Amino acid sequence: MRMKRLSDLCLAAACAAVLAGCSTTLVREDPRTIRLGDSGVACATTPLVKELLAIRGTSVHAVQGSWKDHVFSAESVMKGEDGRFTAIFLAPHMRLATITLTPPHTITFDRARRIPSAFEPEYALFDLAVVNLPADRLRLALGAGFTVSEADGRRTISAAGRPVAVRTTLPDGTVRYENLPLGYAYVLKEVR
Repeated sequence: MRMKRLSDLCLAAACAAVLAGCSTTLVREDPRTIRLGDSGVACATTPLVKELLAIRGTSVHAVQGSWKDHVFSAESVMKGEDGRFTAIFLAPHMRLATITLTPPHTITFDRARRIPSAFEPEYALFDLAVVNLPADRLRLALGAGFTVSEADGRRTISAAGRPVAVRTTLPDGTVRYENLPLGYAYVLKEVR
């Protein structure tokens, strides 16, 4: 009896440890309009979601980035198939966040507890669209409030005449992305 009680206690402790690292799940039927930092630039993401849902195939990227004094590295996996789009962000031994888009424009977002609650999936969707969509489709998805200019491997997204995001394709094929109002940047290198 004592051995069973000890094994039950160990099982309960293991479950508590696992659950302490569980994710927070959020489901939105309509993407929210977000503001990109102090600039007050609004980005309605429903058209972006529709464009991201059209992506097909799988890609895996190594991500190296910085935000304020923090440096981070992760791996991102994007998969588009059968009208569904999934982006997974991984760190060693941990899934940081998963964003799943399903028609017509539902966002399901799971994030690890260590990811700041200020991180909104719409920010990641904006970044994914700027990095992955062709310029003409991005222009249509962002709408009249944004300008998309592209020359010599550099794409600049502006709103109200102010740059809000810059995507630069480097000579080796890696992509550098900067979100200017929110103050973060990262480099993506395709690994598969």
